[in-house]
Amino acid sequence: MIRKTLRRREFGLAAAAGAAALAAPGIAFAQTTKLRVSTIPIIDTAPMQVGMARGFFGEQGIEIDTTPTAGGAAGLPALAAGQVQIAFSNIISIVLGAKQGLGFQVVAAGAGTGETLPDLAGIIAKKGATFKTGKDFEGKRIAVNTRNNIIWLFAREWVRATGGDPDKVNYQEVPFPQMIDAVKGDRVEAAFVVEPFLSNGLQAEGMQLVAWPYNVVMKSIPVGMYAATKTYIDQNPQLIERFTRAYNKSVDWTNANKASEDFFKIVSGYTRLPPEKVKGLTLPPYDKTIDPKRIDAVQGLMVRNALLDAPINSAGLLHRTATTLVR
Repeated sequence: MIRKTLRRREFGLAAAAGAAALAAPGIAFAQTTKLRVSTIPIIDTAPMQVGMARGFFGEQGIEIDTTPTAGGAAGLPALAAGQVQIAFSNIISIVLGAKQGLGFQVVAAGAGTGETLPDLAGIIAKKGATFKTGKDFEGKRIAVNTRNNIIWLFAREWVRATGGDPDKVNYQEVPFPQMIDAVKGDRVEAAFVVEPFLSNGLQAEGMQLVAWPYNVVMKSIPVGMYAATKTYIDQNPQLIERFTRAYNKSVDWTNANKASEDFFKIVSGYTRLPPEKVKGLTLPPYDKTIDPKRIDAVQGLMVRNALLDAPINSAGLLHRTATTLVR
């Protein structure tokens, strides 16, 4: 009888241990980790918002606290200072920060451009304006969200590619949400604006499209992505893995549901655009990995525009979660 009792107790302990082992992932996430993430309220960051709304980050034990900025370059000083742990930024600003020794590494892909038109960003001007080429903009003003970033770089390269001198154009810093008003108010002659503000601007009375700079200069550009510091990545490798896993699940959901009412509501929530206007937006390709060769191509343009004296190692810029699919 005693032996049977002992065996029952031993079995009970073993079963409890097995149950604890099976529950380990849940126990590991019992203490939710808060990640402060710098974002931009543009269509490029839709998967991040999807992941928050659909609970994909919560499934990985992560609570996202977002800090909106006017552009990717604005979020990187906060990343370097440790005020945020992850920042959505453009490839230009990330490369420049890495070149300056700030230790930035890309942990997740974001949004890019495709091969065909329409694109996710374009130059717009008042209807009736005769601007057609970069030569036409010499001595004129083009709004960009920040200088020395990807919008500024491709504005310059478009001017060059279409016969103008990029050094003879005035690039005015204007936040994306204010660009249409800047054109209407004659603060600038044109604006290089991204979605969702591009479609909204073209639907406004008295505005017209001038050019698609991205598509003219280079196809399949890795525009935006998520970066952290190497120090933070080294200290929190599993957290970065979980973040990327949740983000990639968000990308899958976004790509499968980008014509759904649920998606329109999510985008409307953070862009403040009515859902009916979100339906007409051009969506960028949302990727889960990044090809280092595409980074090299962009760095070639940076060197030509004196943003870099020499390219950095693209492979070293990309953490393994950005080049190898995290499931």
